[in-house]
Amino acid sequence: MEISKFLLAGLVLISCAVLFQLIGLASPYWITFNVGNLAEVYMGLWKYCTEIIQLKVSTCQDPTENISEGWFSAVKAMTILGLLALLVALGMTIMKIFVLKDSKVALFVAVGAAFAGAVFILISIAVFAVKVNDQLEGLELSYHFAFAFCILAMLAGIGAGCLMLVDAIKA
Repeated sequence: MEISKFLLAGLVLISCAVLFQLIGLASPYWITFNVGNLAEVYMGLWKYCTEIIQLKVSTCQDPTENISEGWFSAVKAMTILGLLALLVALGMTIMKIFVLKDSKVALFVAVGAAFAGAVFILISIAVFAVKVNDQLEGLELSYHFAFAFCILAMLAGIGAGCLMLVDAIKA
């Protein structure tokens, strides 16, 4: 049995989505901003660092020490759930291609997991963006590469889910 081009493209996209989400989840560069000409701050989900520009001294700490609100824990949880759902989608896609070749259930689980992962990631980036903008109002924020990688992971998950859904409907 020949592997469908849609399914193969879905496998590539879901693999990229997992990689992008892993990079976005682990990197401390979700946002950066300057505090006057004194310090540059960059922040991720697991740590934030402050670099004093004139002294070239950098200190890092856990952001939960300063952000005790529940929204930050929710962002972390949604981001991790997004990664786990994308991993399930990747696993089920691999199972569909190599083991369960005639199983429609494996394909539909992969599609559902890919879309679920994208929704979890969407929730995490939306809540993070809104809450950070509210709390750091007046500062000029720049969303950095890790935030962009999470957005790319969400888009790749949606694309993979759509391609695999087309494959499921076509067959």
